[in-house]
Amino acid sequence: MIRERKLLKTALFSALLVSLTACSLESSRIDATSGEKELFAAFASGVELAPISFNYRDAAQLTCLDQAGMDIWGVGQDANKARIAYGTMTLSQLKVAQSLGLKINYLSNVKLENTVDSRYHNYAETLAELNSLAENTPNIAHLVDIGDSWQKTQKEADRDICALRIGKGDLDRKPAVLFLGEHHAREIASSEFVLMLAKYLVENYGKDPDVTAAVEGRDVWLVPVVNPDGLEVAFRGSNWRKNTNTLYGGGIIGNLSQGAGVDLNRNYSFSWNKSGGSKVPSAETFRGPKPFSEPETQAIRDLVAKRKPIFLMSYHSFGREILWPWGYTDDPPKDKRLPAIGKKLAVLAGYRGEQACDLYVHGGILNDWAYGELNLLPFTTEIGGPGDGFDPPYERMDKFWKDNLPGAMYLLKIADNPDQVFSK
Repeated sequence: MIRERKLLKTALFSALLVSLTACSLESSRIDATSGEKELFAAFASGVELAPISFNYRDAAQLTCLDQAGMDIWGVGQDANKARIAYGTMTLSQLKVAQSLGLKINYLSNVKLENTVDSRYHNYAETLAELNSLAENTPNIAHLVDIGDSWQKTQKEADRDICALRIGKGDLDRKPAVLFLGEHHAREIASSEFVLMLAKYLVENYGKDPDVTAAVEGRDVWLVPVVNPDGLEVAFRGSNWRKNTNTLYGGGIIGNLSQGAGVDLNRNYSFSWNKSGGSKVPSAETFRGPKPFSEPETQAIRDLVAKRKPIFLMSYHSFGREILWPWGYTDDPPKDKRLPAIGKKLAVLAGYRGEQACDLYVHGGILNDWAYGELNLLPFTTEIGGPGDGFDPPYERMDKFWKDNLPGAMYLLKIADNPDQVFSK
């Protein structure tokens, strides 16, 4: 039965790829339904990138749109419990969607800008907080410069990628756990959560027994901002996803996140050229000219390869999901601990837990590389839901914190023996 289901999924995916190819050849023949005429009118008026939503059947449909370069923001369920996806589309991507039989809704009231609640921390404020934690508690916290942002390598800005390392004693001999935020610039809740986690561990050491055990028994690494340059662009009001590398063409275009940059979570090796990720520099999912072409992913690669943490948790938004490898294929991972721990984390958060490819097939991601090349146990948390988006009011951080702190503490608890997930 499992083999039959896999063959069916493969056949469906192949059929959709044929449909995608046909769309690229015959897109001029596709007619709009009455519900899509407003969207076509928007494109005719000069709109280049439109916010949309649509109901979809399965991951294969989203995979086709991802391969067409669509910026898929996140997924959820509508009032009828049907799957719904949100994102932006160009005119050519709309025609791809139509070739797949999808009905697209134009979200005319959604603005492609960020307002950014002032209580969120920008790069400089985040760095200042990390510095303060390290300076005030040098017995357990140390600030580590792990690399440079792209703009720093070009002498255009002075932004380092910084980690706070928390623990006591000979940390290299203890199980390591790595928490990461802000691969994607506009996902500001992700960096805020990692910063909050750093402060929580430092401020509750010696007060909370679980925190004290984690600090004394683990080597905890926290990198709130993987993408410092992109975060600054997002804080200026742009709906920015990638880093700000302009070497491959494009530039920052007003408040649109098209043009320059590389999608950092498509720039890792192992599955880089196997599926997902665009070859087009202006695409939101541009994977770069080669794996690890970007200084930001090089910094994470070097840290992870050197320290080899037991667990990696990379925070993104949005979708209320916990994801684990593989992303580039629907083959299940051989390590049974990945789905077992992922499902446990999902229960703790009240989120949905699934293999990353069940969202849509995408390669070049951190988790595939960390598991595929280093045999680590990596996970992704998609913070918040469609109603939160990328720019939620800061009040929502309280909910995100309550949802996701238990999972972070659970990873720290079982890092000495991940097989504990199978214990009653």
